[in-house]
Amino acid sequence: MLSHRTNPTATKLFNQTYWTQTCGTFILSNGTPREHEGIAASLINTVANYSVSTSLGIAGTIFRETDNRGGNVLGSYRNVWYIAIGLDSLGMAIALYSL
Repeated sequence: MLSHRTNPTATKLFNQTYWTQTCGTFILSNGTPREHEGIAASLINTVANYSVSTSLGIAGTIFRETDNRGGNVLGSYRNVWYIAIGLDSLGMAIALYSL
């Protein structure tokens, strides 16, 4: 029996609902021809997983390099938030440009 704290879906985040990740997949696959829906869904999931892993790697590196051996934890968290805001802004700019 699975408890409510386990993650039965390998690709979703721990507290994320199933429909949050699949919404983009449904939107894109509905706009493509039927024979290409699987490729479109695979592309969305691959890009989403690569972007999450890359941004977590960048955030971890920034945190580690600005922590100063535990003396600047709050500053390191701020630096990670700043890079998150920057990456979010970049994503919004790319999305708006592609409209």
